[in-house]
Amino acid sequence: MRRRLPAWALGAIGAATLVLGAGCALPQTRDDLDREVALHHIDLRWGRLENAAVRVTPAVRGAFVQAWAARLRDLELQEIDVAAVTLSADGQAADVVVAITFVDRATMQVRTAQLAERWQQGPDGWRATTPATPVSSTTPLPDAPSVDASLD
Repeated sequence: MRRRLPAWALGAIGAATLVLGAGCALPQTRDDLDREVALHHIDLRWGRLENAAVRVTPAVRGAFVQAWAARLRDLELQEIDVAAVTLSADGQAADVVVAITFVDRATMQVRTAQLAERWQQGPDGWRATTPATPVSSTTPLPDAPSVDASLD
């Protein structure tokens, strides 16, 4: 025969879980940043802009989707690699460099580019705070709108 906990015990456990869970947001780690950056770029690689935009600060989500929708009309992404991640001294922000390989639809030539992104840690985790901007490229990419937003 199985024993059952009294209703008051279940209520107390539930209340304690809610109180502890609500007051204890776990700090985000470097592994969390790496995971968010990877998932963001996987979604971007496959053209899932709305999914990728979830990992972008709300203030720049619209600009992000518009910029990449325009870019994807002119190019076909083949590969995206995170080339470098540099954390700020306080560990609350990171500069990310991404290497992309794409086909220029106008010339059907394979091209490469490096894009810079800024990521910041906020209450909802790590989020990109600036649209990806070209650092170097074998061909010009359509420009992203210049928007900068913090997670204040």
